[in-house]
Amino acid sequence: MTTCNPPKTEAEARQQLAALYRLCHLYGWTDLTSTHISTRIPGRDDAYLMNAHDEMFDEITASSLCEIGFDGQMRTPGRVLNQAGHEIHSAVLRARPEVSFVLHSHTRAGVAVSAMPQGLLPISQHSGFVLGTLSLHPFQDSTAVADEGAALAADLGTNYVMLLQNHGILTLGRTAVEVFMYHYHLEAACKIQVDVLGATSDPILITPEAMEPLLDWGAPENGPHGAHIWPALMRRVKREQPDYAN
Repeated sequence: MTTCNPPKTEAEARQQLAALYRLCHLYGWTDLTSTHISTRIPGRDDAYLMNAHDEMFDEITASSLCEIGFDGQMRTPGRVLNQAGHEIHSAVLRARPEVSFVLHSHTRAGVAVSAMPQGLLPISQHSGFVLGTLSLHPFQDSTAVADEGAALAADLGTNYVMLLQNHGILTLGRTAVEVFMYHYHLEAACKIQVDVLGATSDPILITPEAMEPLLDWGAPENGPHGAHIWPALMRRVKREQPDYAN
């Protein structure tokens, strides 16, 4: 049985991160090469792993992931740094030492809900998984505003999920599967909300009393989440994207 614990070696970190990129591809969470997932390099505090800006998610392998210094230097020769990605991921990883993985996407539903003045509504069970650990961050171009990464990390606080207004989704995880699970539930909640609000302006909202066990279900203190689903996810990756580990 494949387990999902925080990686203890760089090789483990690379394989888990590459698997996450392939899962994002399989679930349709990509935006050309413009979104990103990162992880720490175990035992080091000077650099982290992330994709280059010149590779599609279904091309990414464990060995193609890039080492990027927290100082912003691309340390993998011949690759293109995603500057916006660096600003976001370096700031969050520095601010949240208990977190191993950070995932940022621009999904259509995620961007749509991030632009709604009411934010994420308690419409679905999926929303309950994330509403208890959800932050908001106003839109700013991360490459054009000084200290945008620090401002984003401050708005995130101790939460594991964020709507970047007019921009998309950010999720954190102590393990690879936890960052996936938070993103999966937030993305599903956003899709459901877009569907419901497209059909009615007066949706049925889950009552606060009924929402309580859902919030408890997704609470970070009751995690890390998702260990039971990681073996199945990895079977899918190995079946449909077996070169991820190369």
